[in-house]
Amino acid sequence: MRGLETGIEHIDKGFRGLKDGKLYCLFCLDEQERTNLIAQTVMGLATRDNSVLLFSSEKDRRTMFQMLFDIYWQMCDADVQFDDIERRHLMLYKMGKLPIWIEDISELSYASIQATIQRICLLNKHAIEVIVVDNLSQMKTDFVVTSKEYAIMANLYLLKMVAKKQKIPVLLIGDGNSMPVINSNEYVDKVHNYESIEKTIVKIYYPN
Repeated sequence: MRGLETGIEHIDKGFRGLKDGKLYCLFCLDEQERTNLIAQTVMGLATRDNSVLLFSSEKDRRTMFQMLFDIYWQMCDADVQFDDIERRHLMLYKMGKLPIWIEDISELSYASIQATIQRICLLNKHAIEVIVVDNLSQMKTDFVVTSKEYAIMANLYLLKMVAKKQKIPVLLIGDGNSMPVINSNEYVDKVHNYESIEKTIVKIYYPN
C-alpha cells in the first residue's frame, strides 16, 4: 500500500506515500520556504480528500489560512475563468469545503496535541487522516529534560506515539536546529531533505 500523497513529486518519491502509524520528517532549512512548503503540502493532501490537522507554531491561524488560500488560488488559476470578485467567492467556497484544521498553538506540546485531537474527533474518531507539525524546535516537552537535544528526542517519541495511537501518519516539518537529532533518531520512520521549492507547483485536483 503506497499511502497518502502530497502531490509534490519530490516529496512523494522520497517518502513513497505517508502510511498510518508512521512518523515522517521533512527538512527545509530556509524559514520562508519552509512555511510555503507547509502550505503546499497541506493543500496537496487536502485536495486529495485527506483531512489534515495542521499545528502551526510560527504563523497564526489567519496568516496560515491566507497562505493556504494563496496557494489554492495559484493552483486553480488555469481552470477558473471568472472576474476577480466572483472568482474569489468561488475559491473561498471551495476552500471552506476542504477538510483542514489549523491550530496556532504558540507553546505546542503532546498534551495540547492530544486535547485538540479529542476535540475534533469527539463525534467522528476518523475525522483526522494526517497530522502536520511545524518546527519541532519550538515544541515544549512534557518530560523534565536537561538539554534542547533531549527535548527534541522526547518530542519525537511522543509524536511517534500520536501516530501509532491514532493510526495515522504524522508529518513533521523540521528546521536546521533539529536536523542532527532527527536524522539519527529511532522514532522517525523516514527523513527527507527538501532543498528548494522555488519552482515547485503541487499538482492538485478539485474534490467532488
